[in-house]
Amino acid sequence: MKNKKEAVKKNLSSTQVLKTLRVLMEDDYSMVDLIEKLNEKEHEPIFNNSVVSKYINTCRFCGITIPKIQNKYYVSKLPFGMDVSDEEYAVLQDMQDCADIYISKKSKKQFDKFIHKVNVYSNRDIIRVEENSVNLLCAAFEKALETERKIKLLFKTGKSITGIPLRLSEYKGKRCITILYNNNERLIMFDRITGIEITKEKFKQVKLDGTVLFKLTGALAANYNLRENETLVINNKPDYITVMNDGENNLALINRLLRYGELCEIESPKHIRDAVKRNIDDALANYGVI
Repeated sequence: MKNKKEAVKKNLSSTQVLKTLRVLMEDDYSMVDLIEKLNEKEHEPIFNNSVVSKYINTCRFCGITIPKIQNKYYVSKLPFGMDVSDEEYAVLQDMQDCADIYISKKSKKQFDKFIHKVNVYSNRDIIRVEENSVNLLCAAFEKALETERKIKLLFKTGKSITGIPLRLSEYKGKRCITILYNNNERLIMFDRITGIEITKEKFKQVKLDGTVLFKLTGALAANYNLRENETLVINNKPDYITVMNDGENNLALINRLLRYGELCEIESPKHIRDAVKRNIDDALANYGVI
């Protein structure tokens, strides 16, 4: 009897999904560049915006993290990552420090690509923040939000803090991040950060309680700078202004407004006014005033 080879039927769509993933693993591409790259070795163009979007969503459905930032697609995490130990992780960090000092710019560029691949394939989410890696930091930050995990920020000073990611922000035309740290919102510029790590510690989504109106008087009314989520409702400078704050975490907002002292009055809602009163009463009680 002749040995019959078992017929293997290829699924074209599945093959194209894998091709799309392979190209995305090579580099970060806009949709236009991705389509051009995928069609390079085809006899005739078969990839277009619609089908590539479908293939990317299929990869996402399989657990592959592919965010889109500034019109470019990034593979930031695979569900089948390498298990990197603390010792191996420390070695990688030492290698990056040495590369910053001793190797040429050309070699450094190749080394950065290697570190990026290790980051994608490993179980440790850490990204060194440099001029060319801000988009990767944004992708890690968004993943931390999506998976409800705290982030650890490493600073140029050598210090580090762990907090809850809140949102990507912009300040004076520069991108930055906002986190909740020690019950206070902190806006942090990228140029202060050397690394970001997604920790294993989960958090509950921070509750946003809608609109809060507060009135500022005196010098504070004249000099107050509106936050990105605030609107000036009444402008009676130099006597007073009324500000509408939309969506800031209640605990962070209360702590901030308390620092303004008698120059700030919360007008609504009532439960925020009551919360501020309780905070003031508790503080006075600690000093034996009431």
